[in-house]
Amino acid sequence: MKVEISRVLEKLAGSMNIGLTRVTPPFAGIDNFDYGLRRALDAEFDWPGFGRQLLDQVPEKTLVFAQGVFELRFALFLSPDEKDTLYCFGPWADGPRSSQSLAWCEKYLDEKAQRVVEEYYNRVRQVEDNTIKTSLFAVVSLAFPEGELKTAEWREFMPLRFRPSLERFRETSFTEQLPAELIAERYAAENKMLEAVAKGDVQAALAAYENFHQFQLAPRLRSPLREFKNYTIILNSLFRKAIEQASVHPYYLDHISARFALELETLGSVEEGRRLRVRMVKEYCRYVQQYSLRQYSPLIQKVINEINLHLDAPLSLKTLAAQCYISPSYLSNVFKQETGQTLTDYISRRRMERAARLLLTTNARVAVVAEEVGILDVNYFTKMFKNATGQTPTAYRRDKRAQASLEVAPDGAAPLPPAAKNGKN
Repeated sequence: MKVEISRVLEKLAGSMNIGLTRVTPPFAGIDNFDYGLRRALDAEFDWPGFGRQLLDQVPEKTLVFAQGVFELRFALFLSPDEKDTLYCFGPWADGPRSSQSLAWCEKYLDEKAQRVVEEYYNRVRQVEDNTIKTSLFAVVSLAFPEGELKTAEWREFMPLRFRPSLERFRETSFTEQLPAELIAERYAAENKMLEAVAKGDVQAALAAYENFHQFQLAPRLRSPLREFKNYTIILNSLFRKAIEQASVHPYYLDHISARFALELETLGSVEEGRRLRVRMVKEYCRYVQQYSLRQYSPLIQKVINEINLHLDAPLSLKTLAAQCYISPSYLSNVFKQETGQTLTDYISRRRMERAARLLLTTNARVAVVAEEVGILDVNYFTKMFKNATGQTPTAYRRDKRAQASLEVAPDGAAPLPPAAKNGKN
Protein backbone atom coordinates (compact mmCIF):
# COMPACT_ATOMS: atom_id res chain seq x y z
CA MET A 1 0.00 0.00 0.00
CA LYS A 2 1.22 3.49 -0.73
CA VAL A 3 2.30 5.41 2.32
CA GLU A 4 -0.14 8.21 1.61
CA ILE A 5 -3.13 5.84 1.60
CA SER A 6 -1.90 4.19 4.78
CA ARG A 7 -1.76 7.55 6.51
CA VAL A 8 -5.23 8.47 5.28
CA LEU A 9 -6.56 5.18 6.66
CA GLU A 10 -4.91 5.86 10.01
CA LYS A 11 -6.45 9.32 10.14
CA LEU A 12 -9.85 7.96 9.13
CA ALA A 13 -9.69 5.29 11.82
CA GLY A 14 -8.57 7.86 14.37
CA SER A 15 -11.32 10.32 13.48
CA MET A 16 -13.95 7.60 13.85
CA ASN A 17 -12.38 6.04 16.95
CA ILE A 18 -12.30 2.68 15.19
CA GLY A 19 -9.33 0.33 15.29
CA LEU A 20 -7.01 -0.33 12.37
CA THR A 21 -4.94 -3.55 12.58
CA ARG A 22 -2.13 -4.53 10.22
CA VAL A 23 -2.18 -8.31 9.80
CA THR A 24 1.12 -9.78 8.54
CA PRO A 25 3.41 -12.68 9.54
CA PRO A 26 4.33 -13.53 12.26
CA PHE A 27 0.93 -12.02 13.24
CA ALA A 28 2.11 -10.46 16.49
CA GLY A 29 -0.64 -8.48 18.21
CA ILE A 30 -3.56 -9.48 15.99
CA ASP A 31 -5.23 -11.13 19.00
CA ASN A 32 -6.11 -7.60 20.13
CA PHE A 33 -7.90 -6.60 16.91
CA ASP A 34 -11.21 -6.71 18.83
CA TYR A 35 -9.74 -5.41 22.10
CA GLY A 36 -9.20 -8.98 23.31
CA LEU A 37 -12.79 -10.23 23.29
CA ARG A 38 -12.08 -13.27 21.13
CA ARG A 39 -8.93 -13.98 23.13
CA ALA A 40 -11.06 -14.08 26.27
CA LEU A 41 -13.61 -16.42 24.70
CA ASP A 42 -11.06 -18.92 23.44
CA ALA A 43 -7.70 -18.97 25.19
CA GLU A 44 -6.46 -21.70 22.84
CA PHE A 45 -7.42 -19.96 19.61
CA ASP A 46 -4.85 -20.37 16.81
CA TRP A 47 -4.05 -16.75 15.99
CA PRO A 48 -1.21 -17.40 13.51
CA GLY A 49 -3.46 -19.88 11.74
CA PHE A 50 -6.26 -17.32 11.70
CA GLY A 51 -3.95 -14.66 10.28
CA ARG A 52 -2.81 -17.00 7.53
CA GLN A 53 -6.43 -17.94 6.82
CA LEU A 54 -7.32 -14.28 6.34
CA LEU A 55 -4.43 -13.74 3.94
CA ASP A 56 -5.52 -16.79 1.93
CA GLN A 57 -9.27 -16.18 1.90
CA VAL A 58 -9.62 -12.43 1.40
CA PRO A 59 -9.71 -11.93 -2.40
CA GLU A 60 -7.31 -9.55 -4.06
CA LYS A 61 -8.62 -6.12 -5.08
CA THR A 62 -11.61 -6.66 -2.81
CA LEU A 63 -12.84 -4.73 0.19
CA VAL A 64 -14.59 -7.28 2.40
CA PHE A 65 -17.21 -6.15 4.91
CA ALA A 66 -17.59 -8.85 7.54
CA GLN A 67 -19.90 -9.43 10.50
CA GLY A 68 -18.31 -11.32 13.35
CA VAL A 69 -18.62 -12.13 17.01
CA PHE A 70 -21.72 -10.62 18.60
CA GLU A 71 -22.64 -8.95 15.28
CA LEU A 72 -19.59 -6.70 15.34
CA ARG A 73 -18.50 -5.29 11.95
CA PHE A 74 -15.06 -5.35 10.32
CA ALA A 75 -13.62 -4.35 6.95
CA LEU A 76 -10.70 -6.28 5.42
CA PHE A 77 -8.55 -5.88 2.33
CA LEU A 78 -5.19 -7.07 1.07
CA SER A 79 -2.53 -4.44 0.54
CA PRO A 80 -1.67 -4.17 -3.17
CA ASP A 81 1.90 -3.06 -2.42
CA GLU A 82 2.91 -5.11 0.65
CA LYS A 83 3.37 -8.86 0.43
CA ASP A 84 1.34 -10.97 2.88
CA THR A 85 -0.23 -7.89 4.44
CA LEU A 86 -3.89 -7.32 5.20
CA TYR A 87 -5.59 -4.38 6.88
CA CYS A 88 -8.48 -4.90 9.29
CA PHE A 89 -10.68 -1.89 10.05
CA GLY A 90 -12.95 -2.33 13.08
CA PRO A 91 -14.77 -3.34 15.10
CA TRP A 92 -17.85 -1.17 14.96
CA ALA A 93 -21.54 -1.85 15.56
CA ASP A 94 -24.43 -0.90 13.31
CA GLY A 95 -26.98 -0.76 16.12
CA PRO A 96 -28.29 -2.62 19.18
CA ARG A 97 -27.62 -6.33 19.45
CA SER A 98 -30.25 -8.64 18.04
CA SER A 99 -32.34 -11.05 20.07
CA GLN A 100 -30.35 -13.93 18.56
CA SER A 101 -27.08 -12.54 19.88
CA LEU A 102 -28.53 -12.00 23.32
CA ALA A 103 -29.99 -15.52 23.33
CA TRP A 104 -26.60 -16.99 22.44
CA CYS A 105 -24.99 -15.23 25.39
CA GLU A 106 -27.69 -16.37 27.77
CA LYS A 107 -27.20 -19.95 26.61
CA TYR A 108 -23.42 -20.15 26.76
CA LEU A 109 -22.21 -17.48 29.20
CA ASP A 110 -22.82 -16.95 32.89
CA GLU A 111 -24.24 -13.67 34.22
CA LYS A 112 -20.86 -12.09 34.92
CA ALA A 113 -19.56 -12.89 31.46
CA GLN A 114 -22.78 -11.59 29.91
CA ARG A 115 -22.32 -8.28 31.71
CA VAL A 116 -18.77 -8.00 30.44
CA VAL A 117 -19.84 -8.70 26.86
CA GLU A 118 -22.70 -6.20 27.17
CA GLU A 119 -20.30 -3.58 28.52
CA TYR A 120 -17.97 -4.33 25.64
CA TYR A 121 -20.68 -3.97 23.02
CA ASN A 122 -22.02 -0.77 24.55
CA ARG A 123 -18.62 0.84 24.30
CA VAL A 124 -17.76 -0.18 20.76
CA ARG A 125 -18.32 2.68 18.36
CA GLN A 126 -21.82 2.56 16.88
CA VAL A 127 -22.19 4.01 13.40
CA GLU A 128 -24.27 3.22 10.34
CA ASP A 129 -22.68 0.69 8.00
CA ASN A 130 -23.26 2.84 4.93
CA THR A 131 -21.30 5.72 6.47
CA ILE A 132 -18.21 3.59 7.00
CA LYS A 133 -18.58 1.64 3.77
CA THR A 134 -18.75 4.78 1.67
CA SER A 135 -15.77 6.42 3.40
CA LEU A 136 -13.62 3.28 3.36
CA PHE A 137 -14.32 2.45 -0.26
CA ALA A 138 -13.41 6.00 -1.30
CA VAL A 139 -10.07 5.79 0.55
CA VAL A 140 -9.09 2.20 -0.29
CA SER A 141 -9.97 2.59 -3.97
CA LEU A 142 -7.17 5.16 -4.25
CA ALA A 143 -4.68 2.32 -3.84
CA PHE A 144 -6.01 0.51 -6.92
CA PRO A 145 -6.48 1.39 -10.58
CA GLU A 146 -9.81 3.07 -11.17
CA GLY A 147 -12.71 0.64 -11.27
CA GLU A 148 -10.74 -2.41 -10.10
CA LEU A 149 -11.69 -2.43 -6.42
CA LYS A 150 -14.67 -4.68 -5.67
CA THR A 151 -16.65 -5.29 -2.48
CA ALA A 152 -17.84 -8.47 -0.80
CA GLU A 153 -19.89 -9.37 2.25
CA TRP A 154 -19.10 -12.02 4.82
CA ARG A 155 -22.09 -12.53 7.06
CA GLU A 156 -20.32 -14.89 9.48
CA PHE A 157 -16.80 -13.93 10.44
CA MET A 158 -14.90 -15.98 13.05
CA PRO A 159 -17.96 -18.06 14.06
CA LEU A 160 -18.19 -19.43 17.60
CA ARG A 161 -18.94 -23.11 17.11
CA PHE A 162 -17.77 -24.12 20.56
CA ARG A 163 -18.59 -23.63 24.21
CA PRO A 164 -16.26 -20.84 25.33
CA SER A 165 -14.15 -21.17 28.41
CA LEU A 166 -15.45 -18.79 31.05
CA GLU A 167 -12.29 -18.76 33.11
CA ARG A 168 -10.89 -15.66 31.41
CA PHE A 169 -14.10 -13.77 31.98
CA ARG A 170 -13.78 -14.45 35.68
CA GLU A 171 -10.29 -12.98 35.75
CA THR A 172 -10.20 -9.50 37.25
CA SER A 173 -7.62 -8.48 34.65
CA PHE A 174 -10.05 -9.06 31.78
CA THR A 175 -13.17 -7.64 33.42
CA GLU A 176 -11.23 -4.49 34.21
CA GLN A 177 -8.91 -4.30 31.21
CA LEU A 178 -11.44 -4.75 28.41
CA PRO A 179 -13.87 -2.01 29.50
CA ALA A 180 -10.87 0.17 30.39
CA GLU A 181 -9.50 0.04 26.84
CA LEU A 182 -12.85 0.98 25.37
CA ILE A 183 -13.48 3.66 27.99
CA ALA A 184 -10.12 5.19 27.08
CA GLU A 185 -11.31 5.64 23.49
CA ARG A 186 -14.55 7.25 24.63
CA TYR A 187 -12.67 9.65 26.89
CA ALA A 188 -10.31 10.55 24.05
CA ALA A 189 -13.33 11.42 21.89
CA GLU A 190 -14.84 13.36 24.78
CA ASN A 191 -11.66 15.37 25.32
CA LYS A 192 -11.46 16.23 21.62
CA MET A 193 -15.01 17.56 21.78
CA LEU A 194 -14.36 19.63 24.91
CA GLU A 195 -11.17 21.09 23.43
CA ALA A 196 -13.13 22.29 20.39
CA VAL A 197 -15.82 23.81 22.61
CA ALA A 198 -13.20 25.60 24.70
CA LYS A 199 -11.85 27.14 21.49
CA GLY A 200 -15.32 28.19 20.36
CA ASP A 201 -14.87 26.22 17.13
CA VAL A 202 -18.45 25.31 16.25
CA GLN A 203 -17.71 23.09 13.25
CA ALA A 204 -14.96 21.13 14.98
CA ALA A 205 -17.08 20.79 18.13
CA LEU A 206 -20.08 19.48 16.19
CA ALA A 207 -17.91 16.98 14.32
CA ALA A 208 -16.32 15.84 17.58
CA TYR A 209 -19.75 15.57 19.21
CA GLU A 210 -21.03 13.38 16.37
CA ASN A 211 -18.04 11.14 16.98
CA PHE A 212 -18.44 11.12 20.75
CA HIS A 213 -22.16 10.46 20.96
CA GLN A 214 -21.80 7.27 18.91
CA PHE A 215 -20.34 5.61 22.00
CA GLN A 216 -23.14 3.79 23.78
CA LEU A 217 -23.11 3.70 27.57
CA ALA A 218 -24.38 0.71 29.49
CA PRO A 219 -27.95 1.35 30.68
CA ARG A 220 -28.35 1.78 34.42
CA LEU A 221 -31.97 2.79 34.71
CA ARG A 222 -35.20 1.36 33.37
CA SER A 223 -36.29 4.68 31.88
CA PRO A 224 -34.35 5.55 28.67
CA LEU A 225 -35.49 9.17 28.92
CA ARG A 226 -34.30 9.53 32.52
CA GLU A 227 -31.02 7.88 31.54
CA PHE A 228 -30.65 10.34 28.66
CA LYS A 229 -31.39 13.29 30.94
CA ASN A 230 -28.80 12.16 33.47
CA TYR A 231 -26.07 11.91 30.85
CA THR A 232 -27.10 15.27 29.40
CA ILE A 233 -26.74 16.83 32.85
CA ILE A 234 -23.17 15.50 32.92
CA LEU A 235 -22.56 16.86 29.41
CA ASN A 236 -23.85 20.27 30.48
CA SER A 237 -21.37 20.31 33.36
CA LEU A 238 -18.50 19.25 31.09
CA PHE A 239 -19.27 22.06 28.65
CA ARG A 240 -19.46 24.57 31.49
CA LYS A 241 -16.03 23.52 32.75
CA ALA A 242 -14.65 23.60 29.20
CA ILE A 243 -15.57 27.22 28.54
CA GLU A 244 -14.41 28.17 32.02
CA GLN A 245 -10.92 27.31 30.73
CA ALA A 246 -11.45 29.98 28.07
CA SER A 247 -11.65 32.67 30.78
CA VAL A 248 -15.40 33.11 30.51
CA HIS A 249 -16.72 34.89 33.60
CA PRO A 250 -18.66 32.74 36.14
CA TYR A 251 -21.70 34.96 35.61
CA TYR A 252 -22.02 33.72 32.04
CA LEU A 253 -21.11 30.16 33.01
CA ASP A 254 -23.94 30.13 35.50
CA HIS A 255 -26.35 31.76 33.06
CA ILE A 256 -25.96 29.20 30.28
CA SER A 257 -25.57 26.08 32.43
CA ALA A 258 -28.59 26.96 34.61
CA ARG A 259 -30.73 27.64 31.54
CA PHE A 260 -29.88 24.29 29.98
CA ALA A 261 -30.33 22.50 33.32
CA LEU A 262 -33.91 23.76 33.49
CA GLU A 263 -34.58 23.07 29.84
CA LEU A 264 -33.35 19.50 29.83
CA GLU A 265 -35.60 18.56 32.75
CA THR A 266 -38.64 19.40 30.61
CA LEU A 267 -37.58 17.08 27.77
CA GLY A 268 -40.42 14.91 26.56
CA SER A 269 -38.45 12.48 24.42
CA VAL A 270 -34.95 11.28 23.66
CA GLU A 271 -35.24 12.65 20.13
CA GLU A 272 -36.01 16.09 21.53
CA GLY A 273 -33.02 15.68 23.81
CA ARG A 274 -30.69 14.92 20.91
CA ARG A 275 -31.65 18.23 19.31
CA LEU A 276 -31.03 19.96 22.64
CA ARG A 277 -27.53 18.49 22.86
CA VAL A 278 -26.62 19.81 19.42
CA ARG A 279 -27.88 23.23 20.44
CA MET A 280 -25.80 23.02 23.63
CA VAL A 281 -22.66 22.44 21.57
CA LYS A 282 -23.43 25.45 19.36
CA GLU A 283 -24.29 27.81 22.19
CA TYR A 284 -21.39 26.93 24.45
CA CYS A 285 -19.09 27.60 21.49
CA ARG A 286 -20.85 30.90 20.89
CA TYR A 287 -20.36 31.90 24.51
CA VAL A 288 -16.63 31.39 24.07
CA GLN A 289 -16.71 33.53 20.94
CA GLN A 290 -18.71 36.21 22.76
CA TYR A 291 -17.29 36.21 26.27
CA SER A 292 -13.82 34.66 26.26
CA LEU A 293 -11.17 37.04 27.62
CA ARG A 294 -8.23 34.65 27.62
CA GLN A 295 -6.21 36.83 25.22
CA TYR A 296 -6.17 39.63 27.80
CA SER A 297 -4.05 40.07 30.90
CA PRO A 298 -5.69 39.40 34.30
CA LEU A 299 -5.91 43.15 34.86
CA ILE A 300 -7.85 43.85 31.67
CA GLN A 301 -10.00 40.75 32.19
CA LYS A 302 -11.02 42.14 35.55
CA VAL A 303 -11.80 45.58 34.13
CA ILE A 304 -13.83 44.23 31.20
CA ASN A 305 -15.85 41.94 33.45
CA GLU A 306 -16.49 44.82 35.84
CA ILE A 307 -17.79 46.93 32.96
CA ASN A 308 -19.99 44.28 31.36
CA LEU A 309 -21.50 43.10 34.62
CA HIS A 310 -22.26 46.63 35.89
CA LEU A 311 -23.30 48.63 32.86
CA ASP A 312 -26.09 50.21 34.93
CA ALA A 313 -23.59 51.66 37.42
CA PRO A 314 -21.45 54.81 37.16
CA LEU A 315 -18.33 53.78 35.27
CA SER A 316 -15.28 55.90 34.66
CA LEU A 317 -11.57 55.52 34.14
CA LYS A 318 -10.93 56.92 37.61
CA THR A 319 -13.31 54.58 39.47
CA LEU A 320 -12.16 51.48 37.60
CA ALA A 321 -8.50 52.35 38.19
CA ALA A 322 -9.20 52.83 41.89
CA GLN A 323 -10.82 49.38 42.10
CA CYS A 324 -7.64 47.88 40.64
CA TYR A 325 -5.32 50.01 42.84
CA ILE A 326 -3.54 51.52 39.84
CA SER A 327 -3.33 54.99 38.34
CA PRO A 328 -5.89 56.07 35.71
CA SER A 329 -3.13 56.85 33.21
CA TYR A 330 -1.63 53.38 33.58
CA LEU A 331 -5.01 51.69 33.12
CA SER A 332 -5.77 53.88 30.12
CA ASN A 333 -2.50 52.96 28.41
CA VAL A 334 -2.74 49.22 29.11
CA PHE A 335 -6.40 49.05 28.10
CA LYS A 336 -5.74 50.80 24.78
CA GLN A 337 -2.71 48.63 24.12
CA GLU A 338 -4.56 45.33 24.68
CA THR A 339 -7.99 46.12 23.23
CA GLY A 340 -7.20 48.64 20.54
CA GLN A 341 -9.67 51.22 21.86
CA THR A 342 -9.99 53.66 24.74
CA LEU A 343 -11.74 52.68 27.93
CA THR A 344 -14.35 55.41 27.44
CA ASP A 345 -15.16 54.22 23.92
CA TYR A 346 -15.41 50.63 25.13
CA ILE A 347 -17.88 51.56 27.89
CA SER A 348 -19.99 53.61 25.49
CA ARG A 349 -20.07 50.84 22.89
CA ARG A 350 -21.07 48.23 25.45
CA ARG A 351 -23.84 50.45 26.78
CA MET A 352 -25.25 51.07 23.31
CA GLU A 353 -25.09 47.36 22.44
CA ARG A 354 -26.93 46.52 25.63
CA ALA A 355 -29.50 49.26 24.99
CA ALA A 356 -30.11 47.98 21.45
CA ARG A 357 -30.70 44.49 22.81
CA LEU A 358 -33.15 45.76 25.43
CA LEU A 359 -35.05 47.78 22.85
CA LEU A 360 -35.51 44.69 20.69
CA THR A 361 -36.25 42.15 23.42
CA THR A 362 -38.37 44.18 25.88
CA ASN A 363 -41.17 46.73 25.79
CA ALA A 364 -39.47 48.98 28.35
CA ARG A 365 -39.75 52.75 27.85
CA VAL A 366 -36.70 54.52 26.44
CA ALA A 367 -36.07 56.21 29.78
CA VAL A 368 -36.03 52.83 31.52
CA VAL A 369 -33.63 51.41 28.92
CA ALA A 370 -31.35 54.41 29.43
CA GLU A 371 -31.33 53.82 33.17
CA GLU A 372 -30.57 50.12 32.65
CA VAL A 373 -27.34 51.07 30.91
CA GLY A 374 -26.30 53.65 33.48
CA ILE A 375 -27.44 56.86 31.72
CA LEU A 376 -29.99 58.90 33.70
CA ASP A 377 -30.36 61.74 31.19
CA VAL A 378 -32.71 60.37 28.51
CA ASN A 379 -31.87 63.17 26.07
CA TYR A 380 -28.16 62.46 26.38
CA PHE A 381 -28.88 58.76 25.95
CA THR A 382 -30.89 59.43 22.78
CA LYS A 383 -28.04 61.50 21.35
CA MET A 384 -25.48 58.76 22.14
CA PHE A 385 -27.69 56.06 20.67
CA LYS A 386 -28.26 57.97 17.45
CA ASN A 387 -24.54 58.61 17.07
CA ALA A 388 -23.90 54.87 17.48
CA THR A 389 -26.71 53.50 15.29
CA GLY A 390 -27.84 56.34 13.07
CA GLN A 391 -31.36 56.17 14.53
CA THR A 392 -33.18 57.33 17.64
CA PRO A 393 -34.12 54.58 20.11
CA THR A 394 -37.79 54.75 19.11
CA ALA A 395 -37.05 54.54 15.39
CA TYR A 396 -34.56 51.74 15.95
CA ARG A 397 -37.10 49.68 17.87
CA ARG A 398 -39.80 50.27 15.27
CA ASP A 399 -37.60 49.43 12.27
CA LYS A 400 -35.73 46.48 13.79
CA ARG A 401 -38.57 44.65 15.53
CA ALA A 402 -39.14 42.63 12.38
CA GLN A 403 -35.53 41.45 12.65
CA ALA A 404 -35.67 40.65 16.35
CA SER A 405 -35.08 36.98 15.63
CA LEU A 406 -31.57 37.84 14.45
CA GLU A 407 -30.78 39.00 17.97
CA VAL A 408 -31.89 35.71 19.50
CA ALA A 409 -29.51 32.84 20.04
CA PRO A 410 -29.57 30.00 17.46
CA ASP A 411 -32.41 27.48 17.53
CA GLY A 412 -34.69 29.74 19.51
CA ALA A 413 -32.61 30.02 22.68
CA ALA A 414 -32.98 32.94 25.06
CA PRO A 415 -31.05 36.18 24.35
CA LEU A 416 -27.56 36.45 25.74
CA PRO A 417 -26.92 38.39 28.94
CA PRO A 418 -24.93 41.66 28.74
CA ALA A 419 -22.20 41.30 26.14
CA ALA A 420 -18.52 40.90 26.89
CA LYS A 421 -17.26 40.75 23.36
CA ASN A 422 -13.56 41.01 22.67
CA GLY A 423 -12.46 44.58 22.42
CA LYS A 424 -10.91 44.35 18.96
CA ASN A 425 -14.06 42.92 17.35
